[in-house]
Amino acid sequence: MSQINQIQEELRQIEGGRFQTLANQYLYRRYSLNNIIELGSQCGTDKTTTGVPDMYSVGENGHYLFAAYTTSKSDIRNKLLNDAKDCLDRSKTGINPQLIDRIILCHTYFRLSPLVLEEVRAIDPRIEIIGPETIASDLDGKYPALAHTVLGVPLGKGSFIAPDRFIERSLNDRFSTDLSKLLMHRDSEFSVIVESIEQNKAVVIQGQSGSGKTKIALDACLSFSKRHQWDLLILDSRYSSHLDDDIELILSESENIILLVDDANGNLSLEHLLGICLENKKLKIVLTCRKMHRSELTAKIGSYLNFREIELEPLTAENIEAILETEYNIKNIALRERVSAIANGNLRLAIMAASPIADGNFEAIQEPYDLLNIYMNSALAGYSSREQRLAENLAIYDCCDLIEGDPCYEELLGLGYDDAEIRDFASRLNDQEIVTILTSADGVLAIRMEEQNLRDFLICRHFAKEGNGSFADFILHTAEMPNAPYLKAAKSMAEVCGSASVYDYLRRECEKAWDEIKNRDARIADQFIVTFNQFLPIQALAFASNRIENADCADVSEEILGMNSTSDGSMPLQISVSLMNSSEYSQTASELFVKCVERGTERAAEYNWACGPDGAFAYDLDRTGFDLENSKLDALAQKYQQSHSRNVAACLIVLTSSYLSSRAQRVCQNGITYTYNTLTFNFTSELAELHAHCFRALSVLVETEFSRQVKSTFRQHFSFYGKEPEAEYAENMYSVLSRIEELFPKYITEDSTIDLLCSLSINQIYETCAQNPPLSLDGFRQSAFDALGLENSESLVEKEPRISAEELPLERLTEALGKLAEDYEISDKEWESGRAIGKVLLEIAKRTPDTASSIIARNIASSPSTIPVPYEALDHLAETIGRKVLRNELGAVIDVSDHPALFDYLDLLAIKNGPDKEELDEILARLDDGRTHLCLEDLEMVEPKHPGYILKYASWLSEHIHNDGVWRFFGNCGDEKRVSALDSYFESNPSPAVNLYFLALEGYPTFDYNLAFLRCLLRLDSSMIDRFLEYVANLDYRQRHDLLRRISSFWTVQDDHAWNLLKAMIDEALSEPLGRLEIAVLFPVHDANALSSDIFWERLEYTIRERIADANSLDRISWALSDCNDETRIRAITLILTLDKDGISINHLDLRRSSMSGSPEKGFIPAKLKEIEAIDSIAAQLPAGVAYLKHREWLSKVKSSIERDIEDEKWRLFHGRQ
Repeated sequence: MSQINQIQEELRQIEGGRFQTLANQYLYRRYSLNNIIELGSQCGTDKTTTGVPDMYSVGENGHYLFAAYTTSKSDIRNKLLNDAKDCLDRSKTGINPQLIDRIILCHTYFRLSPLVLEEVRAIDPRIEIIGPETIASDLDGKYPALAHTVLGVPLGKGSFIAPDRFIERSLNDRFSTDLSKLLMHRDSEFSVIVESIEQNKAVVIQGQSGSGKTKIALDACLSFSKRHQWDLLILDSRYSSHLDDDIELILSESENIILLVDDANGNLSLEHLLGICLENKKLKIVLTCRKMHRSELTAKIGSYLNFREIELEPLTAENIEAILETEYNIKNIALRERVSAIANGNLRLAIMAASPIADGNFEAIQEPYDLLNIYMNSALAGYSSREQRLAENLAIYDCCDLIEGDPCYEELLGLGYDDAEIRDFASRLNDQEIVTILTSADGVLAIRMEEQNLRDFLICRHFAKEGNGSFADFILHTAEMPNAPYLKAAKSMAEVCGSASVYDYLRRECEKAWDEIKNRDARIADQFIVTFNQFLPIQALAFASNRIENADCADVSEEILGMNSTSDGSMPLQISVSLMNSSEYSQTASELFVKCVERGTERAAEYNWACGPDGAFAYDLDRTGFDLENSKLDALAQKYQQSHSRNVAACLIVLTSSYLSSRAQRVCQNGITYTYNTLTFNFTSELAELHAHCFRALSVLVETEFSRQVKSTFRQHFSFYGKEPEAEYAENMYSVLSRIEELFPKYITEDSTIDLLCSLSINQIYETCAQNPPLSLDGFRQSAFDALGLENSESLVEKEPRISAEELPLERLTEALGKLAEDYEISDKEWESGRAIGKVLLEIAKRTPDTASSIIARNIASSPSTIPVPYEALDHLAETIGRKVLRNELGAVIDVSDHPALFDYLDLLAIKNGPDKEELDEILARLDDGRTHLCLEDLEMVEPKHPGYILKYASWLSEHIHNDGVWRFFGNCGDEKRVSALDSYFESNPSPAVNLYFLALEGYPTFDYNLAFLRCLLRLDSSMIDRFLEYVANLDYRQRHDLLRRISSFWTVQDDHAWNLLKAMIDEALSEPLGRLEIAVLFPVHDANALSSDIFWERLEYTIRERIADANSLDRISWALSDCNDETRIRAITLILTLDKDGISINHLDLRRSSMSGSPEKGFIPAKLKEIEAIDSIAAQLPAGVAYLKHREWLSKVKSSIERDIEDEKWRLFHGRQ
């Protein structure tokens, strides 16, 4: 029975009290109510009582929502009528009916007559009636957790569990702690987490093992759920073969659900889960994970969702001791103190160990493993030593397939276990939920370890404590496996059982393994030494140094400065960055780092990682100074002074940018590096010194090719918005500036507006801090002040000076023009200076129109770059002195070829005011320079009085044009009037327009984005199809496919010329050997309107019939349609098979999506199930009869193949292969 049928059956049998409970919660969710008051229910029970209405809610406007419920099976008409009238009866409710916004009548009577519905609704338009069919549909799709809680309907196929079941499981789990206990000593963290859930779609809680992540996450989710009446679901961390199904079934359309994913790093369908969460706006997700897995998890989450990350710090020993006493009744003070101290913040470890010890001997407890050993020995008492040894091997490999070649299985056989014994023990562990087992389609049994705490203990016992296996041998044995198991095992031992003895063991084993592994494949060796560099520092440094020496040198400075992406893929950089944090090896690692930078042996993104926020800061975030950061700056600055290496300069710039941003993103613990969430440092005297040190280091680049960039960094760092800085900002910046006053002459060197603005900012910072301004402004000429004031009048930066062009005398205006032209060269001042230049020239034109044209001409001619055309000034002068005089005076000074835009505008002025023949001839003559000047829109103003001029202009242009801007001639293809006008302009001779069109495509292939000009030219010139096909054949892959995609819109264009072009391209794609790669883009696969249109299906049927005897063509057509929506795909395949009565296309058609039947974020298994549904639909829609039996047989085989793929996918997920 489907879930919705189960819900309907429950509603059919539900009694009145339970229905009221359900309906109250249902309406609360459906209408997002802020409150509900239940008058028809007895508090805390499922019993009814008399009340009108049964429930009401008060909105923010003071108005009411009333609800009445009935489970009546007879006379439903009168019951609904009476309920409606009662709600409107002031004598029964005490409420003025005018204050009621909505009246909702919920009932459980199936198949309510529409006559009854309309009769009740006719009483008042505010009445809404909700029956069991609607309730069942909403409970199934939007509120499945509510259906489970109230009606007992199963939550999908078991992948999600309710909070009470989750808590109950913790009580029965021998390897976890009781989640029903009170949360203690976490008040501040609890508030932060609840607030984070309120404000974010996703929250990640990470911390070391045993820190209480699950408990605090559960309580925070419960608090949020209760406050907002959201349903809380918990994703079972154990493997479920139905997980992808349940994600789709329960979460895709659900509303107001908060999902807790505990131990999220082990979740096998995380991308699918995150993809659903991204699409469902009414779903929140809280994830927990161990600190050692945080990096991989947050990287995956961050690619889908914005999230808040919270690290749960370990509890103090005092807090753990208090919990042991109050919650677990441990009376022995000495025991509590010892256990709390050794647990090292691991509350679970302390709880597990303290209870079994009670008042016994605890003197032997020396390290965390001892605590874990005490509890686990008790928990494992029911297993023989042989069984425990078997479990150890399952734990260290995590997964075991009982098939020849599997490393875990081979090892177990080598230890004397037979297949039957392994299967029997695995079955017992599966019953106890310690492992999960899965049998493949081929009958292979797979075993997956589920119990993390037990796994941690068994790994440490197996290797470090009882010597049942050599970790060095394990490293060598598994190093080349996917997701090498030794890495997870090492992290587990270090984090959970970490102690001096465990670290010494790991160090010794790593040394043994390194002697062999360093000679293996570089990827294997790099992965190992990067992971364990803090255990093997000398070996790591030597290995990295040798790699650098043997690598080719390169100048990657431009890539470093021009790239925003980062990558931690460089072994030498990872090792040098990591070991610079070691006091003993910091100096050597620093020298290695600088050497690696200078030689440029790594990729630019890897240098950006090492010098960016990820690698720039020291790992110890609790230190008070920035000694390591300062030494890095000194090392790079000194090396640049010695070598003048451009790579060193680039890395120094990136490094200082990281320090000046004051954000760090990495820490290191126990010899294994983990990425950390972004940390912004508070501004202290130490941070001020670091910032000052940055500018001292950058000063070595001032007189170099990097001078502009470092000066810009200096100016930007001390800039601010508004007339004066905020007090705190000023104090912080003053604490930096006061340390580097001797460097001011290096960074402020020019009589320019940017240096003037910087000086003004610095002086203002000092004045805000009640200090004397350090910089004299005497070195700046008046023109710099004037230019800055003119720019400021156009900008949002409200700093003095601030003036307008009208306020300055003519002499100062002309002097300021030079400074404004200089500023126009600076990209971040281009807008302000360009606007200011236009204002100044307009003011000059107004004051001295007789000389203004010469001033404009000299200014434009002497400018180092092409300044913007002063349109307003030219308009004014054209009116005052005449456009011909203006043109002559400008032309006498300015070379027309150097400033075409200026003379284009003068031509446009002539056109707007009615050009004479001489001017029109001059416009044509300017085309000799091979540039594009005027467009069709401009020329249309000429055409009425000078018929044929557009054709003449286009003919001349097509003969002389040689730049890639010809597309500008056509203008906006979205202007239908202008496009249609081409018919009249070029009907007598379309060749110039056709030639210009193809020239335009070469310069800007997408200028005719909707192909309007193409459709027009197809009507004008019969040879257009052949020429266009020739053009398309010469395009590169990307351009060709983009164009074909746009041409696919011709499927539904009511224009035979356009259809003939598309048909020719389809015929070509169906005939060419490589046409399969192109045919798909010629179909409008993502255009729902096109796919539902009659003309599309008429043309598709025509195309299929034309190729019905060609299996290869039918295959390509099915391939083209394989990524359409399911409805279209089913209809298209059914059409092909129906027309192909002889079965020529059998075994050739693409029945499955070309996008590989799913994706990580959509889920592979749900997509494959949809493929099966599609095949079933095709089979059902085929005509009956013997002729189509072979078609149906083939469809059945394809369906079986997909079912096998589903089993393979479950197998893949079970083994954690994403």
